[in-house]
Amino acid sequence: MSPSPAAPDIRASIESAAHATGHTLDEHQLQALQVLTDFGAALGETADAPARGLYLWGTVGRGKTWLADAFVAALPAKGIRRLHFHSFYRELHADLYRDGRPRAGAIDSAIDALLDDVTLLYFDEFHLHDAGDATLALRVLRRITERGIPLLATSNYPPSGLLPAPLFHHLFEPGIRLIESSMQVVSLDGTTDYRRRERPEERRQGFARGSWGPPGLLAEPAAEEARELRSSGQGVTARRADDSELWITFAELCERPTSPGDYLEWAERWSTWIVEGVPRLTTCSPQARQRFLNLIDVLNDRGVATSFLSKLSPEEVLEGTPVPAERGAVADREELGLGVDGLPIDVARTASRLALLRRPVASAAHMPD
Repeated sequence: MSPSPAAPDIRASIESAAHATGHTLDEHQLQALQVLTDFGAALGETADAPARGLYLWGTVGRGKTWLADAFVAALPAKGIRRLHFHSFYRELHADLYRDGRPRAGAIDSAIDALLDDVTLLYFDEFHLHDAGDATLALRVLRRITERGIPLLATSNYPPSGLLPAPLFHHLFEPGIRLIESSMQVVSLDGTTDYRRRERPEERRQGFARGSWGPPGLLAEPAAEEARELRSSGQGVTARRADDSELWITFAELCERPTSPGDYLEWAERWSTWIVEGVPRLTTCSPQARQRFLNLIDVLNDRGVATSFLSKLSPEEVLEGTPVPAERGAVADREELGLGVDGLPIDVARTASRLALLRRPVASAAHMPD
């Protein structure tokens, strides 16, 4: 790995980025900043002793991803690979099934292709709920350890809380031990969810450019504008899919067997979305609930300006959303996957992101009958 910038340069760069957004780092973020600064200074010091990785975890909205992104921006760009977990699985699966059925050794080959020329791997939103995904993640962790590639990861979960379902948790215990032995595990505490803070309109970027409001805010698409979208499951129909925007219902997005890979593909195609008819999630199937949480993850990570149309507020949509049944009942709150206000961590993360959106009000002239 090429030499990293001096620690004071890394720190100054991150502090400058915070100042540019009008944000003053709180005491917890300053502690995490020092850890990141030390981590950056250790990168590339010697090839014989690769730097330990860094696992930064904490409650939603505390600034983990912002700090990690600002840290990576302060480093030389060469060799740094940033992956959101949904993107990671999409790329890995695409490489695995490039020639149809996976061949012998295909998983290791796909992982090596993913790590080609990588000198620092950055995983944003490290979370595991599926046993198959956990098996792949374990193989990736082992491979980057063998190759001496430092890993930077952010998560809402402590290592011990990954793959929390009691039935499957043991499958990732080797991965937990590997994280704890090869990475510095740091908790970013604090009581403020910065995503929920009101921001000036001129500072809205990415997903935060979107809105959440009642039906009737926007002119409805004509019937002839409907388009079929390619998906990994059954056909999905969009009410509009033109050069500028995708207009689609919650039912088509989440009640049908769509996947994060579909959302990623569509997010690359359309930078503006309208999602209508979002119901209370407790009235949906567990699969539809999880798809909605995955959808918000993808739209936020890819910076898609999305307008949600619903008769309910985001708080009403998420109210009472249960911990997925497969996680079961375990003694530890963190292992159970509970975040702020007793919400499941994944639901709390979604609530925090939806709080970024503007809340326009429909005028009487535009209210539906």
